[in-house]
Amino acid sequence: MTNLALDLDPFEGWTPHPKQIEVMECDVRNVVMNCGRRGGKTNVGARKFFDNILADVEAEKGLPYKPPRNLKVMKKPKPRLEYWCVSPTYSMSEIQQEELGAVIPEEMIESWDLSKNRVWLKGYILIQFKSADNPKTLVGKGLDGVWLDEASKMKEQTWSGYLSYALADKGGWSVWTTTPEGMNWFYHDIVLNGQHTQAGGQLDEYRNDPEWCNFYWTSKDNPLPELQKNIQRMIETMPKRYVDREIFARFDVFFGQVYEEFDRSIHVVPRALCEQKFKDRHFVHIEAGKDWGFTNPGVTLVGAMTANGELWIVDAIYKAQMEILVPGDSNCWVAQDKELMKKWKIKMFWCDSEDASNIKTYLTNGLPAKAAQKHLKEGIRAVSTLFKVKSDNGRPNIFISDHLKEVIQELTNYR
Repeated sequence: MTNLALDLDPFEGWTPHPKQIEVMECDVRNVVMNCGRRGGKTNVGARKFFDNILADVEAEKGLPYKPPRNLKVMKKPKPRLEYWCVSPTYSMSEIQQEELGAVIPEEMIESWDLSKNRVWLKGYILIQFKSADNPKTLVGKGLDGVWLDEASKMKEQTWSGYLSYALADKGGWSVWTTTPEGMNWFYHDIVLNGQHTQAGGQLDEYRNDPEWCNFYWTSKDNPLPELQKNIQRMIETMPKRYVDREIFARFDVFFGQVYEEFDRSIHVVPRALCEQKFKDRHFVHIEAGKDWGFTNPGVTLVGAMTANGELWIVDAIYKAQMEILVPGDSNCWVAQDKELMKKWKIKMFWCDSEDASNIKTYLTNGLPAKAAQKHLKEGIRAVSTLFKVKSDNGRPNIFISDHLKEVIQELTNYR
C-alpha cells in the first residue's frame, strides 16, 4: 500500500448549495445535519466524511505506523486509521457506498471489497460499512471517525452503548445525517448537545457544547428546479404533519403520535400562569392521576378544571423505584403526594387499579384515592378531543405547564 495523496479540492466538480458549504467549512469534532428529504444531506455527508479523513491524514494521525508483515496472507491487517459508515440496515448502506464512490478518487483506492463491505485506501486506511440493525455487532473497535446516515432511525444503543466508546479510544469525530423521527433519543442525546435551530425544541434545552455543531435545512433549500416543483406539489397536497416532518424536517411532528393535535406553541403555557390561575381561584376542581410504576417511573399528574371545561395540567411527579410508603421518610409516594395535595388542594387521586393494596395504603394514610376505570382506546379518544382548537374561541380544552418536561415528552412520543 502506498501513501494517500492530499492535494484535493472538496468542491471540485460539485455545485453545493449554501447550507452544504456551511457544513464543509465547519471544523467542529461532531457535525449533525438534520434535513428535509432530498435536501442533499447524504451527498454532503459523504464529502464531509472523506474530507475529515483527509484532514486526519494531513495531521499525520496514526503515525508512527508499522505496516504488518506477510500482508498478502493476512485476511485483514490492522489499519493505520479506521472509519465506519453506519446505516440502519445493510441495504440502506448502499446509499453511503454510492455517495462515497462518487467522492473518493479511484487512484486513492487500494481495494473495494463489496462482499465484505469495506474499502482500503492507500496508506493502510480502512473504511467499513456497518449496519446498526443489531447494535451488539458494533462492539470492540477503536475508531478514528464515523458517519451515521439516517441516524434517527437507529436504536439508542448504537451510539450510547457502542460507537461513543469506540470514538473515545482515539478521540474520533462523527458526522450525522438524518431526517427527524420525533423527539427520540437522537434529539435528546445528540441534537441537544449543539445549538438551537428552527427544527424545534426549546432554546433552554440546548447544551451549546463547542464540540457539537447542528446544521438544519429543509427540502426547499436544495435549489434543483425539478426537485422544487415536486416539493411544492407535495406541500400543496400532503397532510401538514407529513410536510412538516419530511420536508421541513421538524422534530416536533411525529411518526405514530397518538395525540396528533398536540402543538407546543398552543398547548404549553408558562408555569407562572398556572400558579396565578390557582391563586385567583380560576380552577373549580383539582384531581390527580396516579400510575404506580417502579422500574418504569411512577407518575402523579395534577389536573385542574376551569368552569368552562378547560383542563390544565399544572404539576407532576415522575420518579422511578420509589416506595409507596416509608414511615418518617419524605422520599416515598405517600409523603410526596401529600405535599402535592396540600399545595393544590387535590380532591381525589385516580389510581392504577392493578395494585389495590396501594390504594388501600393511600386511604389509610389520609389520601383520597379510587381505582380508575381504564379503557385505553376510549381514554385516548377522550383526551385527544381536548387538544383540538375550538373554532368559536381559538382555544383548546387542555393546557400543560411548561416546566413539566417529562409530560411534554410523553405526549410527543406516545405510541
